[in-house]
Amino acid sequence: MNDSNTVSEFDPLAVENVGVTLAVELLEQPLTPTPPPNAFFGAGVYALYYSGDHPAYEGLTRIDKGRHKYPVYIGKAAGESSKQGFNSSSSTKKKKLYERIAQHAKSIDEVNNLELGDFRCRFLVLNDAYIALAESVLIRAFRPAWNGMSFGSKVVGKNRMGGNVGLWDALHPGRGGRPAGTERADEAASVIAKRVAELGEEISDPAIQRMYERIMKFV
Repeated sequence: MNDSNTVSEFDPLAVENVGVTLAVELLEQPLTPTPPPNAFFGAGVYALYYSGDHPAYEGLTRIDKGRHKYPVYIGKAAGESSKQGFNSSSSTKKKKLYERIAQHAKSIDEVNNLELGDFRCRFLVLNDAYIALAESVLIRAFRPAWNGMSFGSKVVGKNRMGGNVGLWDALHPGRGGRPAGTERADEAASVIAKRVAELGEEISDPAIQRMYERIMKFV
């Protein structure tokens, strides 16, 4: 017999609840220029926001309305102990997170159709044990336009100049060590438009949709 007085017990350490906590904590961090003005130690996660006038992002800037609510990119920088699991004393003594954001700033600054001043970021220093979870939740919830478009990849070997052009570099040519060519620019713009349109749709995974709704209450 079902007991109508039974209430589900809240587990603060359930993956869903930890993921929401991490995402909300990042989104409550102050906005800074890209990169932040002062270098800092630590690893963690970050979000980049765009508010410029490039036509490919017209839909994104229209729904965002200058609130820096929808990241264009979510990323992470892990410390040296990222493969060792939880360790209360595992905080890196290197500037992993800062250097990763600075690397992105250099990429943006090198291209010929974006202005670095149109970007802001939020970042959160974390123990390595939580970094992958935080990044995963944020990417699945916000579906950022640049994730999966080669923006964050490191170019080596055959993919250097003269190799295959990634979507991000097709739309934003110019950064060093990347193949030249814009033949996939229309494809890249279509991917961005599709992802922006999806921001108004429910997420197919019910668990992620619930997490997204909880996260957005704090944004």
